Amino acid sequence: MKQFTIHTARHEVLLKDFAARVAAEEIIYINKVSKTRTECSLKFAVVRREPFCGRLLALLADIAALENPVYRHSAKLCEMAISLRKTPLYKRELRLLREFFLQNEDLNIEGYTTFRMCEFREKLDAMIYTLVKKIKFGGD
Repeated sequence: MKQFTIHTARHEVLLKDFAARVAAEEIIYINKVSKTRTECSLKFAVVRREPFCGRLLALLADIAALENPVYRHSAKLCEMAISLRKTPLYKRELRLLREFFLQNEDLNIEGYTTFRMCEFREKLDAMIYTLVKKIKFGGD
């Protein structure tokens, strides 16, 4: 069993929903919840590492899409972002998250999605660029 703490400043509701889901599946036990004016932290006792990392990456991928202003305002585009979960890029992100989990005891959601998920966010941007090119704004 590993102790792991997740911090967030902007995604408290998503983090608490995530915690409730994985606790219900008996993947983790919640040890401690702390909240300051600027940050919410949940400390987990992770019982099953593999499902925890998989669920956590899904949460982080959703947040990466939500932080993109184009995806945030379109349910269809969010579905496109979810389709990335079947790609080699997503599998690579999962491997990197597992390594991070083994080496660290804390994860800041905003920091991880910004600095460690660069390729994933770039792929989201590329998907939008491709879609815009297909629509051919500006008409030829």
